[in-house]
Amino acid sequence: MMVDGILYLWLIWGIWIFTTFMMNKTHPYRFHYSFICLVLICVFPYGLKVSSVEVAVPVIVLGLICIHYIRILSLKDKLYMLVAILAMGMLYAGIGLVAIYDPVLMFLDRDLIMALSLAFLSILFYTSSSFMLRMIAIAGSSIVGEVFMSIPLKNIGFLYPIGGPVYLDVLAISTGILLAIKLFEEINQLFNIKVQTNKGEMKNL
Repeated sequence: MMVDGILYLWLIWGIWIFTTFMMNKTHPYRFHYSFICLVLICVFPYGLKVSSVEVAVPVIVLGLICIHYIRILSLKDKLYMLVAILAMGMLYAGIGLVAIYDPVLMFLDRDLIMALSLAFLSILFYTSSSFMLRMIAIAGSSIVGEVFMSIPLKNIGFLYPIGGPVYLDVLAISTGILLAIKLFEEINQLFNIKVQTNKGEMKNL
């Protein structure tokens, strides 16, 4: 049986290895990425009590990262990001509440449905945008979705920890899907460049 949170730890650890040992040493954000990964791994087991709700420390760190990147966007992009985060967050919370109240309706694993929904909605909102904007949308919306889920559950006397290990696994699956899509796009782009180069060489002959 897989331990909750293990997918998150494996993903962050893998990204840390890549940024520390494989990324170009002249990359301006190499140290920042490695440092953030180490922080996310170190704070994994910790949580804070906010009012009567327990909030995982990794969620707070991710939220601060999202705010930092959203802050540098233009006003138009900030408003668009807000719409995307709210829409994706409501879908996330809706799936989570349906899984709790009527799990029979879940034809697939709840975590997988959530992860797929977040990944493909981020692509829908940011079709031709960078990987970073998609990740901000996923992280921000999932945090908002966790808050949306905790409110009705708290009203019926059920304490729902925001950003627990299960949530972090959902985030890891979503990130993995985006990374796989990004890798496929880059391979496809390299293949197209090679084909065009070969055609040019044939014309020269």
